[in-house]
Formats: sequence, C-alpha cells, structure tokens
Amino acid sequence: MSDTPQSPRVLHTSAELENLATIRYFIEEHVLALGGDRSVADDLMQAVDECATNIIVHGYRHQPGPIDLEIEHQDDTWSVHLRDQAPPFDPTGVPPPDLALPLEERPLGGLGIYLVRHMVDRLEYRAPPQGGNELILIKQVKSDATHS
Repeated sequence: MSDTPQSPRVLHTSAELENLATIRYFIEEHVLALGGDRSVADDLMQAVDECATNIIVHGYRHQPGPIDLEIEHQDDTWSVHLRDQAPPFDPTGVPPPDLALPLEERPLGGLGIYLVRHMVDRLEYRAPPQGGNELILIKQVKSDATHS
C-alpha cells in the first residue's frame, strides 16, 4: 500500500434507523474499494453501526438531525469520523461493564461501547467548537508489506 493518503470519502445522511443500511453499505463499499479486506470492513461496519444507532436513539432521541461520516485510509490505518449535532456526549468516558456480575445485576447500557472498543484499536472523542460531537474510530491493520 502506498504512503500517500487516500482522499477521504464522505457521507451526509439523516439520523434515522432506516439509514443504518446506507451507512453500513458506505463503510463496506469504501473499505473494500480502498484495499481493505473483509474482516476490516466487517469490524468497521459493526462498530459504526453501533455508534450511529446510539447517535440516533440516545443523542437525537429519534428526532431529526444530521450524521456525517468520513472514512480515511493511510498506510495501515483506517479512520472513520462520525459527526452529529446532538447534545454533547463523550462515549470514551463510559466505563466498561462488569461482566463478572450476573446479568440481572448489571446496569443497563455500556455494552455497545464495550463491543466497539473491541472492534477498533482506538476510540477518540472531540467536542467541536460549533457544538455536537465527533467520534473517531481508528483501526490499525498489519499489511504484508510491513512484514517484509
């Protein structure tokens, strides 16, 4: 893979559950087109799907609002930026669930972010000055070229 950054791919959509299929397709199409393999596409699709669902359900509370996605690939790093205008919320501060507790004793929530953290290598949050949220999912992949 070249050291030249690939141009970012951008999707602007509205925060509706019906648009999750479009979001998944956008991730799959661009990861595969940029040379990613199926496992990278699957991990990023699942992670982005979970984050977009949280934005729709918890951020916007099923009210209208934009969700913008941008996918970038450079060398062995994949980045997906999710931007919204929902009330500020930093999911990186959500503590991992206590999986040792019996299911009926666990508090609700937090499992989705826990799963996202296991599908990507890094999760970053930014609060843009104009409001809203920016969540960045970063996945590192070792290519055959790095082993030579």
